[in-house]
Amino acid sequence: MTRRSFLRVAPRQWSDAWDGTKAIAPLMVGCAIFGMAFGALIRDAGINPWAGLFGTTTVVAGASQIAIVEAVRANAPAIVAILTAILINARFALYSAALAPMWAEFPRRWRFGLAYFMTDQSAVIAMREAEGQEVVRRRWFAAGASVSFVVVWVLGTILGLILGPIIPEHWQVGFIVPLMFIAVLVPGLRNLAQLVTIGGAAAVVLLGHGWPFGLNVFFGIIAGMAAGATFDAWQEKRRAVVGGLS
Repeated sequence: MTRRSFLRVAPRQWSDAWDGTKAIAPLMVGCAIFGMAFGALIRDAGINPWAGLFGTTTVVAGASQIAIVEAVRANAPAIVAILTAILINARFALYSAALAPMWAEFPRRWRFGLAYFMTDQSAVIAMREAEGQEVVRRRWFAAGASVSFVVVWVLGTILGLILGPIIPEHWQVGFIVPLMFIAVLVPGLRNLAQLVTIGGAAAVVLLGHGWPFGLNVFFGIIAGMAAGATFDAWQEKRRAVVGGLS
């Protein structure tokens, strides 16, 4: 018996989106806690809750949102808050460069829509699972991971706004982001060069977890890329030397 489409979407595409949701689900608990912490921070900073919620649904980037709120709470000039957010979110340019070839065949509305919902975690999930997927499944899988993760983030923020400062400081909520970043990358390792890349990124992300403005993630990505590229070049050179000797 053929199943009917729902909201003009075929059952196969709903299944692909559900696969994306399941792939990112292990990271949703941390996302919800981080969202609650941000909501509580908005209340603590005396910012209008509606303004904070608007920021959550438009910026969709926890580290930069917290940096903006901290700047506002410290009475920093608006330009400082804006430039800080731009610096932290610069890492999304790296995600865009990596995802562009994988999403090149998507309709424009899909590329723009997925870019809006993209987060660190869903970007890596999409890249990790893109290999071997046909185009339609690839975009629905990415949509399932991205949209569901953002929904959890927004709901967490709303809970934080309603319940207030309920997250104890000793939980070190800011440490959740680096842990989620590493957790989502490790399952995608397939060769030694990738291991070096992730190892370099993880080392900087963890060692710099106390750095301001979430810069540990930004520099972790750069360090990982540099380590992986250096190791790959060393491997190529070593193969050439060994080949010449033989």
